[in-house]
Amino acid sequence: MRASLKIFTWLGIPVYLHWSFALILLFPAFTFVSSGFSWQDTALHLAILISLFTCVLLHEYGHAIMARRFGVSTRDIILTPIGGIARLERMPERPVQEILVAIAGPLVNVVIAALLLLGSKLLLQPEYWDLFVLGIEDAWSSLLNYFNFFGEPIETAGVLEGDAEIDMPFLPSFAFTLIILNAMLVIFNMVPAFPMDGGRVFRALVALRAGRVRATRIAASVGQIVAGFFLFLGIFQGPPSLMLIGVFIFITARSENAMVQMDDLLSRFTARDLVRRNFSRFNTHDWMQMAIDSLPHGLERNFLVFDLDDRLAGMLEEQSILQAARNQDRSAAVAKYMEDVPVIPLNTPLQHVYQLIRQHGNGILAVSDEYSVVGVIDEEGLMYFLRLQSGNAGKSNRFSLRR
Repeated sequence: MRASLKIFTWLGIPVYLHWSFALILLFPAFTFVSSGFSWQDTALHLAILISLFTCVLLHEYGHAIMARRFGVSTRDIILTPIGGIARLERMPERPVQEILVAIAGPLVNVVIAALLLLGSKLLLQPEYWDLFVLGIEDAWSSLLNYFNFFGEPIETAGVLEGDAEIDMPFLPSFAFTLIILNAMLVIFNMVPAFPMDGGRVFRALVALRAGRVRATRIAASVGQIVAGFFLFLGIFQGPPSLMLIGVFIFITARSENAMVQMDDLLSRFTARDLVRRNFSRFNTHDWMQMAIDSLPHGLERNFLVFDLDDRLAGMLEEQSILQAARNQDRSAAVAKYMEDVPVIPLNTPLQHVYQLIRQHGNGILAVSDEYSVVGVIDEEGLMYFLRLQSGNAGKSNRFSLRR
């Protein structure tokens, strides 16, 4: 979040603006001014651009509000030059719910375009409305021509090229542009390229028969193929932004597939399966010199701290030990540098353990039974366990393939 600026919070969801967003405002402004456009024309084009990203923001709120109906909260929404990102805490695991969350965003754009179209029909003079309809037909024909690699080009009325005899005033032209842009957002987002909206719908439909894990693997593969197609178009047919979108889809499809596979692996275990019952400990009155000396001579990097009555008092993490060494605070009591430690029962799902260590940054967890602390789980032990289980899963898959 360091690279983003918080601009406001709406419906309990903070909205951030990525720093690179400024480039899509400054670059068009420079281009228009250097090309001889007036400041008024430049301002109007920037207004359309800002309106477009307002539609993108409402699109992301569509996802967030629908997800909230299924008990899924949204961390934040980030606006970037290639679109918006609603960071949900998780995706609903039921396929029907995932479909509804995925299509909620494009449906917002459909509603915006429909309202603009209805308002234009009611308010425009007949000659402007006829030109309006011709412009929409031209835009659709141009889109078909863009992907028409082998057939004959589709003829257009020439409205978008400026061949029409009637020029629309700014407000009808502004509404027309937003209708086209919202329609493009719907078409683009519904492309079955996971993890885009259409790809999530595709994943959910496959999951009805194949299960979530396998469906994610299939959808990610299809998404990467589509990403390659976007790269091809961006290189040979333009615009270059398609290359960036293709790279983004390829990387995020691969990343989300890895996350789902990891979550599936974690779901099979609990804290009981990897708790380490033999562990080093410190007392609150021990000197930090003891902790500093322990680092070079052992594999443990984080430690539990107990009081004189052998009750759990906190944890001493590696970074705190190194800080004490840098400060030459070797005679300080361990209690000065210890922090609160999460305590989890033996039956805690490994997904929660992973969140506490990898996402919340806890170096060590205390594991307890009904009466007392029985062991620890630290980051090194968790990652070794996951590597071991992933290796075993790979061997099992290779064995089944050979059979």
